[in-house]
Amino acid sequence: MTPVEPALFDACRTLFGDEIHLDPGFLDYLQPSGARTAFRSRAKEHHPDRFAAAPPEVRSLQTARFREIHQAYTLLSDFLACRQCAPARPSAQPAPAPRPPRPARRRPAAAPRDLPGLPPLPLEFGIFAYYCGRISYRTLIDALVWQRRQRPALGAIARQWGWLSESQVNAILDNRGLFGRFGRKAVELGLLNPLQVAALLRHQRSRQQRLGQYFIDRGLLSPAETDRLASDLERHNARYADRQRG
Repeated sequence: MTPVEPALFDACRTLFGDEIHLDPGFLDYLQPSGARTAFRSRAKEHHPDRFAAAPPEVRSLQTARFREIHQAYTLLSDFLACRQCAPARPSAQPAPAPRPPRPARRRPAAAPRDLPGLPPLPLEFGIFAYYCGRISYRTLIDALVWQRRQRPALGAIARQWGWLSESQVNAILDNRGLFGRFGRKAVELGLLNPLQVAALLRHQRSRQQRLGQYFIDRGLLSPAETDRLASDLERHNARYADRQRG
C-alpha cells in the first residue's frame, strides 16, 4: 500500500460506508459517476438544511459532517480527474511543458488561456500545476496527502488548550463504536462541543503548509516557478470569476 492510499481509502469510507471492501483494485474500478452518486446520497442525508429545526448542537454536528463528506468527495474527485487525464501526460518528469509561440513571461495575462485542456473553472494550485504539465497526477495526490499530514492532531491541540486531558484523548482515539473522525467522536462522547471542534479545525488548517512547498522541497519546482504558477493561477481564477459575473 502506497502512502497515498490510506487517505483515499478514508475518503471512500466516508462516502461509501465502512462495509465496503477496500483495496487498490477498488480505486482502479471507481469511476467519477460512482463517487458523485455516493456523495449526493451522503450529502442529502447530512445537509444542514434538513436540520433547520434541530437544536444548535445538532445543526453544528451535521454541518461538520457535511463538510467532512464534501472534503472526502473533493479528494476522490481530484484523484479520479488526474487518473483520467494521466494517459495524455504519461511522463512524470518535472520538465516544463512546451511553451506557446509567445512565452507566458512576455504575455502573462494570456498564459493560462494558451494552455490546452485547462478547465474553464477556478482551480486549486496543485490541480493547476498538473494541467500546466509541471507535475504528474501521482505527484499531485502525494502532495495533497502530504499537506493534510502537516496539520497537528486535533487531540494534541485540545490538550495544549486545556480542553482535553491525555486520558480523554486516548478514550476518543480508542473508541471503535462511533463512526467518524476525532472531532465527531469527541462531540458524541460529550467531551467537546461543536463550537470547540470548529475552533480546533480552524487552528489545525491554519498550521497547514502551502502545497507549493512540497514541490519546492523535492526539487520539482523552483521558488520562482512556484511564484509564476501562483500568479498565472490567480489570473485564471479571476478570469473565470469575471465570466461568472458576466
